[in-house]
Amino acid sequence: MTETTTAINPPGNLSIIEPARRLPVRAQADVVVCGGGPSGFVAAVAAARAGASVLLIERYGFLGGMATAGMVGPLSKFNLGGERIVDGIPGEFIRALHAAGGAIIDLPSGNIPYDVELYKLTAQRITRHAGVDILLHAQVAGAIVSKEESGWLTHVIVETKSGREAVAAKQFIDCTGAGDLVARTPLPCELRNQRETGDLQPMSLYFRLGGVDTDKLNILMAHDGMKYANPELRAALAGEVKAGRLRNFGGPWAVHGSTIRPGEVSVNATRITGNATDADDLSSAELILREETPVVIDIFRRHHKAFAHCYLIETATQIGIRETRAIRGLYTLTASDILGARKFADAVALGGHPIDVHKTDSGQSVKFLDAPYQIPYRTLAPEGSKNVLVAGGTLSATREAFGSVRVQAQCMALGQAAGVAAAICAQDGESVSTLDGVALSARLKAEGVLI
Repeated sequence: MTETTTAINPPGNLSIIEPARRLPVRAQADVVVCGGGPSGFVAAVAAARAGASVLLIERYGFLGGMATAGMVGPLSKFNLGGERIVDGIPGEFIRALHAAGGAIIDLPSGNIPYDVELYKLTAQRITRHAGVDILLHAQVAGAIVSKEESGWLTHVIVETKSGREAVAAKQFIDCTGAGDLVARTPLPCELRNQRETGDLQPMSLYFRLGGVDTDKLNILMAHDGMKYANPELRAALAGEVKAGRLRNFGGPWAVHGSTIRPGEVSVNATRITGNATDADDLSSAELILREETPVVIDIFRRHHKAFAHCYLIETATQIGIRETRAIRGLYTLTASDILGARKFADAVALGGHPIDVHKTDSGQSVKFLDAPYQIPYRTLAPEGSKNVLVAGGTLSATREAFGSVRVQAQCMALGQAAGVAAAICAQDGESVSTLDGVALSARLKAEGVLI
């Protein structure tokens, strides 16, 4: 298969000047959180519980981000060595999801298989119950930076069904996963690969299958130190690539990830390289992988008895994105920090996922960990920022370190840290760059965060 799509391009290198216009300011809040994924809705809840007025801006019609729109499951990683390493608001959320019948939360690995629809509903409920205002179907389109004070953001610009609008806040948190807000400010932000290998971890389109004989499969990623890619399916996909009938693949993982029903699996098998912050790359990737999904399903049917009668229930709303932009923070987390379990006075969360870097071919580099590691607050604050934090996929970490910290439980934990920090700064008039990270760490511990 070729990786080409038809595009209508203007002749030459054209540009236009957009006329200036007066934008309505639709809302003002102490804290505005951009992105309602795992880090975003937790950040919003944390900030609201800390006493801030909060607006959460989300581009889809539901919360959950990669967990729901991307169907990226299971949620990893809440345990290491059978011991909890993430609790606080993320722990409260998964327990509520379990109580609703939407999650398996007792696996020793701390991987949490879940139901997508119940995730959406539970995330919405916990967020609204905290008093957070939620604006759905709103895309970050720009930012207004103070002319008087460097590093100070005054408004985020959003595109909605009502048109182009501005939202004012004292503090902002970018939880878009791709730095959609920070990239529209002068704060330091670049593609994570820019100084290193020159490529980004590939994207994958998840899909869900029914009619699977799950009794014939190891569907629970229950234990540490194991690779759960199905070896029979991997051999079959590799054969099809060699024969020229399939372009590429990853894993494959066919497990209880973003489904928990008998007879169903969520599948992570498609793979494509590209830059998900580039509109053409992202469009092409979506189109190609949606075409390749039935090809992969046919291979499953022909080569594994458990899939002989399987059928496609759905593909994810959007492609799963592993890696895009990163801030240059007050501190950059490194692989040696992770592998050496370095201690930080301003630690705000623990990590325990393997250093897991997916290659542009069907390969994967994995280093399993023996002990949890701490993530410092300073990784969430861009250099020179006064009132902008990040949580989730844009934090300051080397590419190898990011291979561990990028997963959803850690994104949730960092969301709680960013939410509390933003609320403190909004209330006290403090800069995010000078906030006392040691005091923040102590406060989070007192609120049940594991550090």
